[in-house]
Amino acid sequence: MSTRTREDAKKAKQERKLQAQQKAAAKPPTPAPRPKQDAPEVQLSKALAYILRHGAQKEHLHIRSDGYVRVSDILARPKIQKITMPEDRAPHLADIEHVVSSNAKKRFELASGTDEGPCDGCGPVLWIRAVQGHSLEDVKDVSTDALTLDNVALHLPLRDESTGDHMAIHGTQAEAWDHIRASHELRRMGRNHIHMAQGLPGDSGVISGMRNSSTHLLYINVSAALRDGIPFAMASNGVVLSSGAGETGALPLTYVLRVTDRHGHTIWPA
Repeated sequence: MSTRTREDAKKAKQERKLQAQQKAAAKPPTPAPRPKQDAPEVQLSKALAYILRHGAQKEHLHIRSDGYVRVSDILARPKIQKITMPEDRAPHLADIEHVVSSNAKKRFELASGTDEGPCDGCGPVLWIRAVQGHSLEDVKDVSTDALTLDNVALHLPLRDESTGDHMAIHGTQAEAWDHIRASHELRRMGRNHIHMAQGLPGDSGVISGMRNSSTHLLYINVSAALRDGIPFAMASNGVVLSSGAGETGALPLTYVLRVTDRHGHTIWPA
């Protein structure tokens, strides 16, 4: 092949490459795929959890000290109204009732009463609350069963083999555990209580108390903490709650007996 022929072929190749680049630049970009949207029932459950635990005041809703909010007021909020149910409509009362009754972790409670509040079926006004998980400071009177040294055995069957003390389990992630170990305390992290489970996920009677994504399980010596005057209580869905010690509301690391992964392998102490 002559020098001129090779140069012509090289030039033609460069022109084809330039044309392809120009064509690609002129083509509109492919839109990014939309994130997968939760089912309407899941959206409603998440919205209820946010409003009743954290956002009632931001949503301009009156929330009682026992955590109850009028169902009619919640249904009227734009955050709820924008959820599209399967029949192409906004949520109704029946949808909230279904979310409450079908929630596997029993996060919500419905009660009837008057405009003043729930009163064991004394009126036609429906109220709803989250049974635990609040960060709202005004919510202080949610019904719980206080744990004592006399009744802890009835609520917490998990026992430490060496001491016989009763335990609860706090689930967390590796990064959070690093912070707990460094600070020597378990904190409420913006909520009114530290949350724990009665036992391992899947154990009899254990329906809530930790996220399914938890990788580190902290075994808390509840008996020892109770002996030292640290308050513990049980929510209606079985979640173990503690407001912690003193003004800081933290639980010292000394009450953590051990830390394991989800398979029972010891992480701490090493």
